[in-house]
Amino acid sequence: MFALVAALVFAADRVTKMMVLRSVRPGTQIQVLPHVWITNTQNAGAAFGFAQGGSLLLPFIVASIVVVAGMIYYVATRSVTVTTGLVLGLIAGGAVGNGYDRVLRGSVTDFVALHFWPVFNLADAAITVGVLILVAGFALRPKTSDS
Repeated sequence: MFALVAALVFAADRVTKMMVLRSVRPGTQIQVLPHVWITNTQNAGAAFGFAQGGSLLLPFIVASIVVVAGMIYYVATRSVTVTTGLVLGLIAGGAVGNGYDRVLRGSVTDFVALHFWPVFNLADAAITVGVLILVAGFALRPKTSDS
């Protein structure tokens, strides 16, 4: 499940970013739903436009590699549930998608604009959803007598 979800997130992220790069001029917005616009923004920082700055490019790339390698190792050395594979696949696919942009373009294409939240992309959304589910799973798991 991990590899399948990671590959699907990466592929969907690449396709959506390429569509935006080819069809939306930088600095313009196209309303696609009430309160949802598509734009073409290049982000040299972290998810949702945080920590802007070209000097952070290498640390973001290294962090992505370390996180994804750690998840691959974890999944390869343990018996993980389908849910765990799905959640880690969301995070890994998103990290690889944004990492790919950083390596090849020096920035990440963000395109979903809600006007009450920083502009983001599919990879950002996958990472965020994956992390939220992971945190909720830890917070809501039953307490055992040895913990």
